[in-house]
Amino acid sequence: MVFHLVISIDELWLKGKNQRLYLRSAIDHINSVFKNYHFDKFSQKIKFQRLYYSSPSPYSDELITALTKVPGLSYISPSKVMPRAPNEDLENVYAEILNELSFLEYTSKTFRASVRRIDQFFSQHSTVIEREIGHRVITRYPRAKVKLQKPEIEIDVRILAKEVSISVNSYKGIGGLPWGTTGSALTMLSGGFDSPVASFLMAKRGIKQSFVFFHAYPFVGREVLTKIKKLVSELAKYQRNTHLYIIPFGDIQNLISKNCNDEYRTIFFKKYMVELANLLCDRLNATALITGDSVGQVSSQTMENLHLMDIASKRMIMRPLIGFNKLEILNCATAIGTHSISIQPHDDACALFASKNPIIIPDVDYWNSWEREHNFDSELLAALDKMESFSVNLRGEIFKKDFFSFDS
Repeated sequence: MVFHLVISIDELWLKGKNQRLYLRSAIDHINSVFKNYHFDKFSQKIKFQRLYYSSPSPYSDELITALTKVPGLSYISPSKVMPRAPNEDLENVYAEILNELSFLEYTSKTFRASVRRIDQFFSQHSTVIEREIGHRVITRYPRAKVKLQKPEIEIDVRILAKEVSISVNSYKGIGGLPWGTTGSALTMLSGGFDSPVASFLMAKRGIKQSFVFFHAYPFVGREVLTKIKKLVSELAKYQRNTHLYIIPFGDIQNLISKNCNDEYRTIFFKKYMVELANLLCDRLNATALITGDSVGQVSSQTMENLHLMDIASKRMIMRPLIGFNKLEILNCATAIGTHSISIQPHDDACALFASKNPIIIPDVDYWNSWEREHNFDSELLAALDKMESFSVNLRGEIFKKDFFSFDS
């Protein structure tokens, strides 16, 4: 027996002359997932902007789950592709559908049939075939109920030139654009809920990401790094390859806190994190930063304070959560698998140094004069030279690198 997967690409119809590029990027990512999760030979064909994968062995749940995390995929449907009978006879198709739905003999589920005639010369109308499928399913399995809106089972039938594709179970992908098709960025990770969700949202838009974490040692122990690595391991499953960079930041935080007004500490911390991130972007050739900022969520995220970060950055700062409510962020974190990691407690040096009354609307004159009087360029470069580097594969396995490379 040959096992099939039918994969639909999201937003491909929007891309005009760039369709080939986007399709190639999606295929490369999918093939990487297959090589990591499916240990038998497989073949791949493109038919009518859908991908058909065939293998002599069944596809594991682990493979299907990994494919649902590939940016740019709309649906992943395990299916059977069978030859068309002569004279438009679909009896073999109806029989196979009933066989695939044998589990309905013991359970009650809602379903609908969806038929598309890719072969426009096939004379039977789609709605006629859909009604016939529905009638036969209900007759054979009385527990089943027709439901046209959001059914539990979608019976998908595609009538091709010489074959018929049948699927009775589809898995929804995350959609969006294939990985790496819209540029590269550096995501500034914290141990909280927001930045991992921001990373996921930009992965959906095809952005290739590296990650940076600013480690406030010795004010924060190395235990927090375990949490950060777990987060990156989860986020790496949405990419083809991932890199994590850990930059020591405790000495710079201590220096800032001793030289500025208490209420400005947090936003100066953020300013120099942004500057360090820009220096790292220079090495990575990344074109943007990604943060988990949500306007007004905390004092450092007022519009005025966010504007100062924009000024401090040589690159665009992408803030996909800017208009999100906290509950929306938490729900998304649960959906993508980072909530259970982010909720684990960890030491936070920013909270340790934070003022009881952090500035909300900064005095720009004070900000500018402080910048002119304090130059931390040598400290920033020293921190960058002490940076630790890690590689993470798409299974989420993390490896220490003994050198800095530019392949991120």
